[in-house]
Amino acid sequence: MELTNFSEVATALNDLIIINKDRIAGYEKAEKLTKNEELKTLFQRLAEDSTKNIHELSDQLIKINNKPVDSSSLPGKFYRSWMNVKALFSGNDDHSILSDCEFGETIALENYKKVEQNILFTMGTTINMLIEQQKSRITDGHDLVKRLRNALRTP
Repeated sequence: MELTNFSEVATALNDLIIINKDRIAGYEKAEKLTKNEELKTLFQRLAEDSTKNIHELSDQLIKINNKPVDSSSLPGKFYRSWMNVKALFSGNDDHSILSDCEFGETIALENYKKVEQNILFTMGTTINMLIEQQKSRITDGHDLVKRLRNALRTP
């Protein structure tokens, strides 16, 4: 990796940290909204996946002498606020909660794909593999949330 690319790589890794922080906050909110214990467990596991992602990304930032960000994104804060307002009107049913979670997973996946498309080639092999593994975990989470949401779809 060239020295001139460290700044771009650090920005990309920090962007992914922010996305994972937003993902954790979204799943914590979803966990509070549902009464379904199985969904609560799922939401906890998906939030733990993002915690793992953050630690892995932070480790890579430290290795290239950069500091991980310490906040979530403004769009993420708006999304959580919207989820609160929507919950007031939708009755907090599990289908709506899962739909909101799927929306958040789609945003996370889009951000991972953007990093892959824009700067992945400038990162070292370790970082490339890490991002691909994390994207795979998020894809699995997205697909599971979508399947559960579809199973709850009202006829």
